[in-house]
Parts: sequence; structure tokens; C-alpha cells
Amino acid sequence: MYISKLKIKNYRNFKEFEIYLKPLTLIIGENNVGKSNLLDAIGLIFSQDVSFFKKRSLEASDFNTDVVKQLKQQILDTGCAPDQIEYPTIKVEATLKDWTGEQSSVIGDWMCAQSESGTFSEAKLTYTFSPVSNFNSVEEVTQQREFITKFIADKGQTTFDNLGDNEKLNLINFPISKYYYSITGGEEGGSHASNYHLNQLKFELLDALRDAKRELSASSSGRLLFRVLNSKEENEYQELKAELANLQSAIDNNPALQEIKTGISTQLDKISLETENENNLVDFLFSMPNVSDLLKKLSLMYGTGATLIDYNGTGRNNLLFISLMLSYLEDNNLSKKVYWRVVGIEEPEAHLHPNLQNHLAQNFENLMKNEGAEEDRKDLQVVITSHSTYITTKIDFDNTVALYRNGDKVETHYILGGFANEKAKELKYLKKYFDAINTNMFYSRKILLVEGISEQLVIPVLHKLHFGKTIEAKSTCLINVNGLAFRNFLEIVRNGFFQKCLVLTDSDTGTKTENRAEDLINDYNDVDVIEIQKTVLSTFEKDLIEVNKEGIGAECLKLVVQKVRPNSGKAYVESLNDGDLIDVEAFFGLIEKHKSSFAYELMITLDSGEYEDFAVPQYIINGFEFLEQPKSSTDA
Repeated sequence: MYISKLKIKNYRNFKEFEIYLKPLTLIIGENNVGKSNLLDAIGLIFSQDVSFFKKRSLEASDFNTDVVKQLKQQILDTGCAPDQIEYPTIKVEATLKDWTGEQSSVIGDWMCAQSESGTFSEAKLTYTFSPVSNFNSVEEVTQQREFITKFIADKGQTTFDNLGDNEKLNLINFPISKYYYSITGGEEGGSHASNYHLNQLKFELLDALRDAKRELSASSSGRLLFRVLNSKEENEYQELKAELANLQSAIDNNPALQEIKTGISTQLDKISLETENENNLVDFLFSMPNVSDLLKKLSLMYGTGATLIDYNGTGRNNLLFISLMLSYLEDNNLSKKVYWRVVGIEEPEAHLHPNLQNHLAQNFENLMKNEGAEEDRKDLQVVITSHSTYITTKIDFDNTVALYRNGDKVETHYILGGFANEKAKELKYLKKYFDAINTNMFYSRKILLVEGISEQLVIPVLHKLHFGKTIEAKSTCLINVNGLAFRNFLEIVRNGFFQKCLVLTDSDTGTKTENRAEDLINDYNDVDVIEIQKTVLSTFEKDLIEVNKEGIGAECLKLVVQKVRPNSGKAYVESLNDGDLIDVEAFFGLIEKHKSSFAYELMITLDSGEYEDFAVPQYIINGFEFLEQPKSSTDA
């Protein structure tokens, strides 16, 4: 069984959000796009077993800020009738699929969608956080407006008018104390889901801020190690107590303890009286500890020489932490029967070097395997979030979904989603081509595709000259497609990853491929978020030379060509008279077979800051301006 679809409404950064999940799903995307919030939303429905408990009652800060702002604006607008103002509700709906016969006994009351054969194919659970049934929204709005009226009467209209918009909104109270949560099964308005059945479905979260060193100690009942150890039945640890049975005898016969007892009795003889029923003898009594007390004395040791976790590096303890949790989840003999678990793992790459990240990611898919069976496990679903390009490239791209912003909404796109069967060649290419650098496109808001190493080196410097900021500061990812593979990447954008994408390409005028750029423009002209700009002359280098054949730009080019071609370059520069323009074809002939060296030296020279007036070709400026413009409301 697995959550096939998750819908979230008004929860944190999600106003209206929907995502399709798989038994193993990797979720990627830039910071603050909502990856952690998505996992927390799942935790609102399903119970926790050994991971940190997430409470289901929420705070006002858990509501989407836009919907709260809209509510408060309506309250301030006295032209809006109180009975037309609706207080927001948070909803999280999980659709379940592909259950076993055993699991159907738990989710039977929540089944809702039937297949053509008449059997149920879906079940739903919905978490709702809404005002209590007797909440009077009209009365609440009226009270808030009366408060504003009183504020103006006490402070004066001028004081109120001088407040900023946010300050005015902050005067309005959000009645969080009048909200409660409920979990229902089936279609909307279904019956209450019992805690008994919900407790058979678990959600475990390894959050990004995990304190591995702390959680690997069993000294407290709240620590992960203790919760894992304590998940077994007490009788399974009974032999530990048996080992302590002879401890009382050892205590009675210990010379040091006997000496202490004698000393105490001697002093009691001096200051206390004996009676017929009492004497001054003392003894030590060993209190047999409970199993839970014994477990709290255990600690993990790891590695050759059994190193205490206190002395391990953070990365090693992070691996140990993940392994502890996963070992528990893979235990088929758990004493507390659980029919299904979904496990959320945030940023597993924390504190791990790239080689360890690769190794860890390759083993995540093994979690889903049933040893000795062809089918994957149906009692476990794993949802991973990551910023690591190493993790991204080691998990099947068919299971990788990117979150990205489209205006004020968060959208989703499976990296290879939307490719038709006849695109098998393109899919194979992309799977091989996505390396640790190129997956960066899914962590950025804008994409810039170039066709060679020269553009990859020089264009970031030209961007900084034009905007005064780096490409990274503009949340733009530059990808060198190493030739003519633009279409493979553009199909990803066309198929649903609707981030702005710029292609800077050579026109190849006068060559066999001179129609290639124009064909590319025509084929993607209907996609608003894609812009293709081509050189005026045949190549990037020629356009660069053309706009810098005189002035400060020419001085820069002359310096660079002498570094790349010490003899012929110097001879060419010395052949120019004062006022002569650089000849584009002659200069290009000097660097044609040395493009990468020329690009590198030009990048270094421009990066020195001495040639700030170096000209940028117009087709590149046009492309930069396209990326700079906000996406229009008509964009996909």
C-alpha cells in the first residue's frame, strides 16, 4: 500500500497543492519550496511510533499567510458583510492504493473509488483543522470590528491611518483557540477515522535537524535509541534481569560495602538506643530495576575498537542514526503489529561526503525489496527530500519529483514525466546525461542552456558585467549541453517543469546546420517560459569579437589573444595601427582551434574588474532580459 496522491490546502506555504507519490519518491527543489512542510502534512494524518511525535493541533502560524491576510483584510473592510466572510480551514487528504488483503481490514471503512470490475481501488483519509461546530463567524467578525472602532476612538483616526498595512492587520485576532482537528475516512464528509485503525498505519520522520548524538543515547525515554529498544515486549529482555539475581549476594559479601555498613552501625551505637525489637545493624538492599531502567543504561558503540558515539564524527553518527531507524523498520518480528508505514527522510546527505552520499542513495531502493520475492514490499513507503545532487543522480529519475514555484503556487513535476513512448531515446539520453552538475536545474528558478565550454566559462562573467550580480544570485542554473542536445532539456520544461528557460545558441550561418537554431525557435515558440536566442554571426566567439572590435573591449581581446597565442597573437596585435578595428574573421582564425583556452583567459581577464565596459552581444542581452522578467499570468 502507498499514498498515491496527497492534497494540501492552506497549510503553511501550500494554498492549493497536489502531488502524486510513488512507493519510493525523491522530492527535490530549492530551499523554502515546501519539502519539509509536505512531510509534516503527512504526519498530521498518520500516527508516530518511534520518531519524534508531531502534534495534530496546530498554531496560527501553520495557516497559509496569504489566506490569513485575506481574512483580516475582509474584516477591516466594513463594506464586506460579516456573513460573507469565511474563516479558513486546513485540509490534508491522502489517497491510498494497492493494499494487501490484510491491510484492507484496516482501511475498509475508508474505501471510496471503485474500478470497472466493481472492486474498490482507492481509500482516502482527510485531516481537517477547522473552527468548532458552534463557532459563530458573524459574532467573531463583529467583535473584531468593534475592537478596531474602539482602537480608533481611543488612539485617534490619525494614529490608525498612520499605521502600516501589516500593523493594521496585526490588530485583528485570529481565533486559533476555537479550532479543532478531525480525521475522517472515505470521500468528503466521510465518517470519523478511529484511533484504533489509525494506529495501525504509522508515519516516521527523520527530520533534517536531527541531533544524532543525542538520539543515539538511551538515557531518556524520549530518545530514539530508547524508543527502538522499548518497542520490544518486556519479556524479551527478562534474561537481563535474571543476570542480576545474584547481585544481592555479591553486595552482601563485598568487603568495601561491609566496611561501610560496620562504620555506620558503630556510629548508630553511639547516638541511638537499641530496643527489644530494633538494633543498630544496617544493610544494603539492591532494588531490582525495571526493564526500561536497564535499557536506559545502554549506549551504542560503532566501528573498529568500539568507539563511543561521543567521539564519532557527525557524519558517522548520522549514518548510525539512519541505520538504527531503518533496522527497526525492516524488523519483520515487531512486537507491536503495524500494517503499514510511510517513512519521511529529510536531507539524508547531512554531514556526509559525496562518496558516502552516493553509497547511501544506492541503498534506499533496496529498502523496498522483499528478500527472495519479485514484488516490492507493500508495508512500507519511503519519501525522501534532498538538496544533494549526488543523492538525486543515484535514485531512479522515474521516482524523482521536483517542487517549484509558479507565481504564488507550488507546482510539481516528475523529472522524466510527460515523455511519450516514442521518446525512449531521449529518456535514455537524459538518464545518462544528468550528472551531479546538471541536476542543479531542479534546484533553481531559471535555466540557462549553452552549447559549449566557451559559453559556460564566459557567459557568467558577462552576466555579472550586465547586472552587477552573479548568475547564482539570480537563482539561475547554467547548463552546458555539450553540443546540440537542447531539445532533451527543453522537453522537460514543455512537459511540466514550467521554469523560465533560456537557450543561447550559435546560428551556424553558412554551415550544414544553419537551419538548426531556427527550427528550434519554431518548435518551441508556443511555450511561453522558453526563449531561444541565436547569434547574429555564425558563432558565439564571432559575435563577441564583433561588438568589441574597438575601444576598451578591443584592448581586452588583444591582451587575451596574446596570452593564448603568444607568437601569432602578438604578431597580429602589432600589425594593427592606431585606430584600426579588429578584423572579426582574422581574429577568429587565431582562436578557432583554441576556443576553450581563449574562453578561460577571457574569463580570468574580465573577472579582474579592469574591463567593466566590455560589450555584451545583443542576443545575450535579450536572453538575460527574458530571464529577468517575471513570468506572466499566461505562462503555464
